[in-house]
Amino acid sequence: MNRYRLRLISSERLNRDVYRVRLDYAALAAEGVSFKAGQYLELFLPDGRSAYFSIASAPEASAFLELHIREMPESDLNRALMLHLQQADSIELCMAMGQCHLVAEELATGQVLCFVAGSTGFAQIKSMVEHLLHCGATQPMRFYWGAREADDLYLDALARQWAADYPNFEYIPIISGDDVDAVDEQNSLPARVARDLTQPAEVRVYACGSPGMVYALVDALEACGVSERQIHADVFAYAPRPVRQA
Repeated sequence: MNRYRLRLISSERLNRDVYRVRLDYAALAAEGVSFKAGQYLELFLPDGRSAYFSIASAPEASAFLELHIREMPESDLNRALMLHLQQADSIELCMAMGQCHLVAEELATGQVLCFVAGSTGFAQIKSMVEHLLHCGATQPMRFYWGAREADDLYLDALARQWAADYPNFEYIPIISGDDVDAVDEQNSLPARVARDLTQPAEVRVYACGSPGMVYALVDALEACGVSERQIHADVFAYAPRPVRQA
């Protein structure tokens, strides 16, 4: 896969530890280098180390690529990456990757779209939702955003604006509290999604979060009649489903 060097446009803090980074994409877009809503890219440091991030902007935003990057001081790689993004004027990358993506024109009109994100998993969902809204998609869309505390919903106002502007879009924020591993509790993110489900045969689910969250969601939805083929997540490619105990 080809590598490209893109100019860093901006790095903006969105909450206590998440940054919105924008890269100059105009020249690449003009050359026909494209991506699908929901795909991700790989960023390279000068020493060769790399990290993967979902593209948060829609394919139609051809002037820039947007990334949402969480600051993690305990990670040497993350510290080096954040320092590079603050001091350098460009960065090398490969794009685009991932099978959890969508194209508005390929979706059936009768489908119900359910988007589920944990924390910065919002980046992948943002790309897909903005693509659909740009294309005038009429399918019902419901977006669940789970986080430990309200501050982690770092673009909450944007999601609320989508809900206000588009009658076919609904936004449900879920605050879990400190016990984020209690995925089987009644008010957890997977349980809430399953409880709201009314059309299991028509739903198409896109999930972005930790493997634990995604597989808890799969279990909850399968119990409601949703098959795994209706659920799309990059987790399936890099984290095999845990073996269930008999």
